[in-house]
Amino acid sequence: MLSGVLADFLQQLIELDDPVFQRSKPRRDLGRKIENAILEGSVHVNRSDITGYPRFTYRPEGWKNDLPLMNTSSMVSEIAPVVLYLRHMVGPDSLLIVEEPESHLHPAMQVEFTRQLAMLVRSGVRVLVTTHSEWVLEELANTVRRSALPEASREDIANADVALSPSDVGAWLFKPKRRPRGSVVEEVKLDEETGLYPTDYDAVSEALYNESASIFNRIQDSNPR
Repeated sequence: MLSGVLADFLQQLIELDDPVFQRSKPRRDLGRKIENAILEGSVHVNRSDITGYPRFTYRPEGWKNDLPLMNTSSMVSEIAPVVLYLRHMVGPDSLLIVEEPESHLHPAMQVEFTRQLAMLVRSGVRVLVTTHSEWVLEELANTVRRSALPEASREDIANADVALSPSDVGAWLFKPKRRPRGSVVEEVKLDEETGLYPTDYDAVSEALYNESASIFNRIQDSNPR
């Protein structure tokens, strides 16, 4: 059984480049920057002359031939639908929902993807993201903090143009609840002292560090001197 959301997604992929089904054509290619910054290549959709169904391909920079999307890395296959939606479906005032953008991405690419999503917000696209990534949240925090700098103070800062005001960003933490069982949703504000959105990730890092230190000490104590 396919959920309604998944069924709608598959239908939209099939109809993606068909002018009959497209929404109003975006005024510019919002997906091109993601191709340049992350994929280092381009994503294409062509219709089969035999079946009429779309064929999704990826062409790395400098290549003359395309690769079927199913033969590309998981990073490319995960990002490609976002690029295609931005190219064919999404325009200003649209709502783009991305579930766990960190999936199959190296931490550096998670940070870059977060920057690209911030640039989409600046272009007028509304973006809703669910994430478990500390790197995504840290870059989001940096994006907000950059907006506090005067233009003259941003000259020597990397990605100075990637800045969103606090009113453009909201963050919520879902925490488990035991009685009754469920979840509690709490809005989290940017901590001015740490420059981060507070989460429970620090507790995990601290527990891992303490466990590592304990193991190290046991190894030292057990080795004969």
